[in-house]
Amino acid sequence: MKIGILGTGDVGRALGAGFVALGHEVKIGSRDPHKAEVKDWLKKVGAKASAGTFAEAGAFGDVVILAIRWTGTENAIKLAG
Repeated sequence: MKIGILGTGDVGRALGAGFVALGHEVKIGSRDPHKAEVKDWLKKVGAKASAGTFAEAGAFGDVVILAIRWTGTENAIKLAG
């Protein structure tokens, strides 16, 4: 299954790693998918993981998980389209 995760914080990265470990493809979405913590996460998790914008992660997933602070929810949903 393809899983999109909106949010690259501790929760989003932990969920993404868990889904990859179960054999799923994961795209984690961020306003800045090139930041260091995302690059480090990609190296640890492996080939079934990728990063992109909120819109890319939203379009990628058969299932999309919202893993951000409540105060950013409305903006993340708008950016995901």
